Amino acid sequence: MHHVPGIGTCETESPTTSSPRESDHEPSPRSVLPSIGPVDRLEPHVPREWWKGLFNEVYLQTDGDVVENDDNTRQDIDLVLSAAPLVPSHRILDLCCGQGRHSLELCRRGFADVTGFDQSSYLIQIARNRARSEGLDVPFHEGDARDLPLASSSCDAVLVMGNSFGYIEDDAGNRDFLEEIHRILKPSGLLVLDLTDGGWIRKNFERRSWEWIDRTRFACRERELSANGGRLVCREIVVDIQRGVIAENFYAERLYEEAEIGEILRGLGFRVPVHSRSVSSGSTRNQDLGLMSHRMLVTAVAETA
Repeated sequence: MHHVPGIGTCETESPTTSSPRESDHEPSPRSVLPSIGPVDRLEPHVPREWWKGLFNEVYLQTDGDVVENDDNTRQDIDLVLSAAPLVPSHRILDLCCGQGRHSLELCRRGFADVTGFDQSSYLIQIARNRARSEGLDVPFHEGDARDLPLASSSCDAVLVMGNSFGYIEDDAGNRDFLEEIHRILKPSGLLVLDLTDGGWIRKNFERRSWEWIDRTRFACRERELSANGGRLVCREIVVDIQRGVIAENFYAERLYEEAEIGEILRGLGFRVPVHSRSVSSGSTRNQDLGLMSHRMLVTAVAETA
């Protein structure tokens, strides 16, 4: 799907079952799935909270060329540090952290108070394994990004990286997400928001694409704009050439343009000006980047709550 995880309900933690890197991408036994076949419109098939079941081992296999690319991670953090005045003593929350790649990179660079938070128990466990393997002191927690277990005005900075914003179908839900971030930020605290460039995607998205994941599996994708033009709706079918369909997912993301997200942030109490920079990622397979192809890095400062 080519973007990283975000919000969801809390779940119990899974026990450690795999070591970092070497076994993160080993496919687990999966039943062959029936596909629903051709559909007239993708949007009716998108679950309201589609993100709850999507971010698993298949996600890391299909999107690993982008989200497991160390060069992309280092480039992202280089851009963050050039855009936001972060210092090593800051308390930083990496919200929707996925497998922890940005949290761990910040820790490697001397940031001593970084916490990762995500809804996917699978990805959080990988993040913990990697932190333990490298001897990095980064705590990772699982839960719902719309209801953070943190005190008001407790963080110096919140990062939302890898295009993890805009999952909720209605604008009110996405505003709630940002409002919760504002609540936990200290006065003059920093928000760094990495999100897809909605204007570019709306005009340039690929309606159909496919790519080889490895020598035995490939992914086919369909995309369309929602009925109101506000979301990009996607379908991904993952096929094993020996076993058939092993995953079929429908998902959608709200497309925001720079002026629009700036207006929303100002309305929620973030200080202007809002600065935006272009973000790009590479693919180790040199194939479909999807929603990760053109992104914006928006930074804003929280006013007093």
